[in-house]
Amino acid sequence: MKIVICDHKESLDRDVSAEVKLLKNMLGEETHVVVHEYNGDNEKLKNIIHDADGVMTSYVTFDDDVISSSQNLKAISINATGYNFIDLASANRNNVKVAVISEYCTQEVSEHAFSLALAVARNLKKYSMSIDVDKKYTFNCVQGMFRLEGATFGIMGLGKIGRAVARKAQGFGMKVIAFSPSCPDSAANELGITLVDKQQLFRESHFICLTMSLNNENTNILNHEAFTMMEKKPVIINVSRGQMIDEEALIYALDNNLIFGAGLDVLVDESEQYISNSPLTGRDNVILTPHAAFYSDFSMQENQRIGVGNLVNILTGNMDLVTRIVDAT
Repeated sequence: MKIVICDHKESLDRDVSAEVKLLKNMLGEETHVVVHEYNGDNEKLKNIIHDADGVMTSYVTFDDDVISSSQNLKAISINATGYNFIDLASANRNNVKVAVISEYCTQEVSEHAFSLALAVARNLKKYSMSIDVDKKYTFNCVQGMFRLEGATFGIMGLGKIGRAVARKAQGFGMKVIAFSPSCPDSAANELGITLVDKQQLFRESHFICLTMSLNNENTNILNHEAFTMMEKKPVIINVSRGQMIDEEALIYALDNNLIFGAGLDVLVDESEQYISNSPLTGRDNVILTPHAAFYSDFSMQENQRIGVGNLVNILTGNMDLVTRIVDAT
């Protein structure tokens, strides 16, 4: 049996040997495990996976051309919760099961989201730069500071992460409202959260936190029209997917004082070339982190354990033990 662990250079900067060891322990020492650093060369990728039984990846795109090239492929296990980079229709046609990790980092992501919210709202980047670079130790080098207690925290997506963020906001004495079409009123009421439409959330929120799963309906959900509705000039937090924010509209909103600032763990393009030229960098009121909200030593161990387990369970026919199968239906 052949397994390919395929990821971008950055994603492979982990203890891949732990995954190899788990695979061999669970599938047998004779299992051939190949670790492939993907650099955008799809022909090389197709050549490597053409005889693979299973693939593990975090963010590498598997389109129809790539999936169809491997006649032996039975499973793709994603070491993440998102799967928008997999052509699920092609996977269905080619009888390839696609598994994702449904739960491994809710606490880490919610902690990161709220840390970004606090850091932007309290102008920590500006204060730090004022001291470290300008050598000025003064409190009034910033403007527009507001009290968190009594503020309105708007959450877009009231799933596991959204609910965990909500509890943290409530702990700071904030009112929480949410736009979450799939969440029943009863579930929100139990959490003390008011469900609203997105227009009301835009108007009333001092913070807007994106925790939704990406789909066609919420791509660019924060666009120019949305930013112009934001009466409270909120802090924007995104720990979901970069494609949910129109970055040109976000830059306009920052330049024209439509929002207080932004804390972003995800961007439309997360390549070093894109980021080196992004007008979002170098701003006092924008904090960027490198898609790191999920990260802790514990979450990484869980990620590897669950990802390997999903792949092994598909290949051995134990489908009831797979955490989550996704398809095009």
